[in-house]
Formats: sequence, C-alpha cells, structure tokens
Amino acid sequence: MRSSCLWFLLGLTVMLSACSTITPYNKATVYYDRSQFSSQIVKDDPGLTGPILQHGRCSLIVSTPGSNTGAYYFCTYALTANGIYIQGWDVKALKYVEILHVDISAIKKVALHTFFRTKQLQLTEERRQVALSVTTDGGEFIDASATESLFEAIKNKGVPVVKSEGLIKAPVSVSPMIIPIVIKR
Repeated sequence: MRSSCLWFLLGLTVMLSACSTITPYNKATVYYDRSQFSSQIVKDDPGLTGPILQHGRCSLIVSTPGSNTGAYYFCTYALTANGIYIQGWDVKALKYVEILHVDISAIKKVALHTFFRTKQLQLTEERRQVALSVTTDGGEFIDASATESLFEAIKNKGVPVVKSEGLIKAPVSVSPMIIPIVIKR
C-alpha cells in the first residue's frame, strides 16, 4: 500500500514537472479576417499610409543585432511601399495595436533563413533585428511561400541581401524542475 502511494506521488510529480507556468499567446487570440483586414487596419492605425501591398498573419521575434533570441509575438503585418507595420490584437479594445513599424529605408540588411519547411525573414536595422515568419490565415503553420514573397518584395526595394547567420528563436520558457529523491527504509 505504502509503495503504491509512493509510486502514485512519483508519477504525479513527474507529470506535473513538465507543465510550464508561462502560457504563451495562442495563435487564435490574434484576430485576422483577410477580407476585412485592409479597411480595419487603416481605421485602427492612422500612421499606416499608402496602399497595402501584402498582409497576413505572422509570428515575430524582436531582438538586437547579432542576437539569436528575442521577444516573441503572434501578430498581423501589412506591407506598404514605405514600410512594414506589425500589429497585435487588443481583445479589450477590439482593435489592432502597433507592435512595431519598420521603415524600408532604415533596413540595413535582409536575409531569408530556411530550415526544412520553415522560412524566416530577418531584417536588421541599426539597433534592432526583426525575424518574421508569415503563417497561414488560420495561424496553424508557417506559410513558406508567403514568407519568401515578402522577402522578395523587400529585396526588390534595394535592401542589401546577406546570408543568414541562423534561426532566431524565442527564449526557452521556464518550467519548474522537480527531482524527487526516494529513500528506502
């Protein structure tokens, strides 16, 4: 009886030790309706000027140049002739809020990193590095062809293309580590 309780507690401890206390945004929490997006974003972000050339859902990592980790966001993006506007969804205000804006003229270099089926657009400014992967409209998968299309659109603006130095990742989430010590009597 005593050993079965001990095994039960040990099993429960092992199962719970894998749980993370940090819950990231779910991709479904970023609202995106392709047909309504262009008209909605112009109302929500008055700084967005000019016609929208491309738009979609994305995952974003913002870091400093030379770093391979940074802050992670689920987002939407809008590409205009002058820049990329990246927004998150404010569920309380029911509108898009700007995460960041990147002027095409401020981009020092652009790279496209490919890792199996994953493609990541990497934009480097003087003090900021942005890694963007376009996702499908449902937010389930990375859309490699749309990411490559965004890369081509920025490259065609005259931004210098460099070789990627590797995948930029979000930091590993912290999870509690519990190592039980069982001492037999």
